[in-house]
Amino acid sequence: MNRITLILCITGLLICSNIKGQELSKEERKVEIFSSKEKDNLQLWFQDEVKRMDLNEEEMSQYSSIIVYYVAKIARLDDKDKGYSEERFKKELNSLLTKQDKELKELLTPEQFEIHKEIYGEFLRSAYRRWGITNE
Repeated sequence: MNRITLILCITGLLICSNIKGQELSKEERKVEIFSSKEKDNLQLWFQDEVKRMDLNEEEMSQYSSIIVYYVAKIARLDDKDKGYSEERFKKELNSLLTKQDKELKELLTPEQFEIHKEIYGEFLRSAYRRWGITNE
């Protein structure tokens, strides 16, 4: 169950993009910023890296829940119908990341949190490049 939740979390993050649009269906609002092969490779890498955190089953469940919750929120930020400017998008994104970090700091040890930041940072750098966001 934890592995599936983690994969869903990562997939959610990877489908985000910053493209604007008009009245569109739910599917038309979304644009995938990574190919299926890229997502698969990133998911495998993420799973391997998370093992370094040495989380027990309960911690992994809580960690996954937090990540999935915020990834779902982040994935909605770039829906075409939101129409966020780049600045608004960055502000909303950073706000969600700050809230996520706060919750994770309550769960993880300082060492585990640093590993999380390193791993999650790699995903964010890839997403920022695809979104065209700089200075993050």
